[in-house]
Amino acid sequence: MGRRQFDEGEPPAPNRVFRMTDAQRQQVADALRHIDDARRAVERQQNAENRVIIRELRASADAIFEVLNELEEATG
Repeated sequence: MGRRQFDEGEPPAPNRVFRMTDAQRQQVADALRHIDDARRAVERQQNAENRVIIRELRASADAIFEVLNELEEATG
């Protein structure tokens, strides 16, 4: 899996449609679990400076899970 390059080329067209296989959904879910594990590790450091990072990790993961759940409902 390659890294996404945000600074190069044209921005993607809006309203694109994607299909995901169950295996791809599982791969995304696994990556989100790693993000959640990292968030918990940062939380355990109990460093006040990390609060923004923790909040953003949680919000990002929640947003992705929400999109995945909507995809499942739409295709299920």
